[in-house]
Amino acid sequence: MSGRLCLFSKRQKIETDKEQEREKQGKKYQGVLTEKEEFLYPDSVSETLPESIRVVMPKNGKQGIQLLLDTTGDEIQMDFEGDGFYAEWYEMIAVPVEYNTGDGENQGGAMVLVEEQKETPAYATRKAPFFVYDCLKEQQTGKIPARKSENDRRAAVYFCICPEKELEAGEYSVVMTAKMAEGIYQLRVTVQIYDVRIPENTFWVTNWFSEEAICRFHGVEKGSEEYLQMLRKYIQTMRRMHQNVFFIQLDEKCVTARKPYQFDFEYLTSEIEAFFEAGMQYMELGVLLDRGKKSDGMPDMYTEHFTCAMAKEVPFETLEGYELTVTFVKSLANYLTKHGWEKRVLFHIHDEPDIHYQTQEVLEARKRQYYLAAGILRKYIQGIRIIEAVDSAEFRGGIDIWVPGTAGYEKKKEEFDTLIRLGETVWTYVCCGPEGHWLNRFLDFALLKGRMLFWGCAKNRISGFLHWGLNQFPGEMNPYEGTSCPNHTGIGTNFPCGDSFLIYPGKEGPRIGMRLEAQRRGAEDAALWQMLRKVDETAHDRLIGKVFTNNYTYKDSPELFAEVYEELLNALQNAKEKNTDERSKG
Repeated sequence: MSGRLCLFSKRQKIETDKEQEREKQGKKYQGVLTEKEEFLYPDSVSETLPESIRVVMPKNGKQGIQLLLDTTGDEIQMDFEGDGFYAEWYEMIAVPVEYNTGDGENQGGAMVLVEEQKETPAYATRKAPFFVYDCLKEQQTGKIPARKSENDRRAAVYFCICPEKELEAGEYSVVMTAKMAEGIYQLRVTVQIYDVRIPENTFWVTNWFSEEAICRFHGVEKGSEEYLQMLRKYIQTMRRMHQNVFFIQLDEKCVTARKPYQFDFEYLTSEIEAFFEAGMQYMELGVLLDRGKKSDGMPDMYTEHFTCAMAKEVPFETLEGYELTVTFVKSLANYLTKHGWEKRVLFHIHDEPDIHYQTQEVLEARKRQYYLAAGILRKYIQGIRIIEAVDSAEFRGGIDIWVPGTAGYEKKKEEFDTLIRLGETVWTYVCCGPEGHWLNRFLDFALLKGRMLFWGCAKNRISGFLHWGLNQFPGEMNPYEGTSCPNHTGIGTNFPCGDSFLIYPGKEGPRIGMRLEAQRRGAEDAALWQMLRKVDETAHDRLIGKVFTNNYTYKDSPELFAEVYEELLNALQNAKEKNTDERSKG
């Protein structure tokens, strides 16, 4: 009898445990979830979390989802089930936004609003100061800590749904679970795979990195093996967002003797090799010319006379300046040829030569010096291509890859479109400007704007994107304490929050961010739009026109954007099916 009671008791406990588990799984959990291109915040208002969502992606896509989960526990455990897919897990970390961005087009001036505003600027998401989830700390095990929030505790998760291999087009189902103190939150995700592949190296991307910041945050010495190991981690982060061009800024370390001048570039070899080995296609080098300094030590931003970058006290247009520059370029040519890189170089003579000048005479003087420098480069490095950030087409004949800012492009759209029609290469860039309603990737702007920049490239037949700020943290800047970069040009306020970086330094290496992910998807979009334009230019222009008019006029609804993105994938799939049918009939 006692044995039967014991057996009954065990069965009853099993049924009770099962019932409790069903109750836990049937609970309505609170938090925020989005698969759209939008920021979340520590004080984002919780609601009942959905039980299912639908996402779309190309065969080699990577769909990101953000989740804020309210819990009383100290952590949650994320898990993922789905044949043919795996998940990447990240903890989202909130960073400060101490200023709102200003409302100008040009560099300089009030790039940030130093005085706290009474109301949120019309072009910003929130009134500063505030915190936003941008930094992403990888958590390979899926264990995410829950941190204090206004409503008890909250776990902040970003995860990517990734295909393990190239899957057939069609509909798939995967399940994400979050085990927490209150039970198990379960999300079923329907994944629609379109018969489309994102091509590589058809759209060009470069983000300039800071060697000094890598050394400072990770305690490594430039040139050491430890530095190279850390640099490779940064390179992989660049490659994640489809960066295929990298910038090596030459400095006076290459000068081994003066009067007569001698140069040696071998100290750069292992670093350059690391980039090319990771799949980078081209290397930017520079610069040849320098603005010099004013008596107070600040850069002479409005200079008429350039000096030599490798000897800043030597005026470029003197005989000594000419001899120095020719010797430098010939030495560089020998180095590049030795390593087989001479056809993989883009060269900057001087950044933004037609920006920050006060008279037409100054601009003409700069043009004269620029053309001289271009002539030296082209004489001694056959096939060299000159790339430059510019504000106009004034330097015609001196530049091979034009890189206007988005505001400069729109202002002189006819000029740059003429260059494109002539077969010349035009990229674009943003930096500390333009601001206000202009598309940019600042932390107080809608996250979608950083991705939509690339739709603007597609609309305008622009084939590349440049930005100065991958991890630019000058001085003692720490992005976990402040995200507005100090401005050492002597013109204007600090730079806008987030302008100088897309990634964050972590103990283990670089940490990606939501804005990096937006740029990754934007670069993918640009390549996909290129594909559609080749097969159906009318559909290309019609679809982009639903969202983007110009870099100042656009529709920034994440819902509309997602709809048009799926229309893009559908149009590409239909074009591929049509092409297959025509070939089979032929």
